[in-house]
Amino acid sequence: MPMIKSPDGESYFEYRFITTFEETNVVGNIYFANFVVWQGKCREMFLYEYCPDIIDEIYRGLALITLDLSVQYISQIFAFDKVVMRMYLEAQSSSRLLMRFEYYKEEADKSLTLSCKGTHATAAMVEVNGKMIPTNFPDSMFHLFEEYQIS
Repeated sequence: MPMIKSPDGESYFEYRFITTFEETNVVGNIYFANFVVWQGKCREMFLYEYCPDIIDEIYRGLALITLDLSVQYISQIFAFDKVVMRMYLEAQSSSRLLMRFEYYKEEADKSLTLSCKGTHATAAMVEVNGKMIPTNFPDSMFHLFEEYQIS
């Protein structure tokens, strides 16, 4: 799951997987809620791969809270389709991130067909006296996301 630079200089994280029957609905296409789940998995795999110390921060009280997300469906995906997700950083502050996602179906000839687009806003927070308040992302995570910043 590498960090990649596109021809236009944009950096992104790529997450690849194959869908299963478990993710389909009665019609046979991928159930819409799975696209939301995949955004979270992509973000978590990025942290696992490039920022493993985040787990220690979470055990010490850091919470990564989803503030908002969106999913725009473009074309269908079915069971056993190969999916390539790309996660881009759209905006960043010391305690908030806005990520953009593109979901592609990998065709038999290895070409990619855009199937879905989405966004995901996340905040770093800690609990203080029973209330969640914003906090800074850990330095390792903050600097890592800077590498993905859109210029």
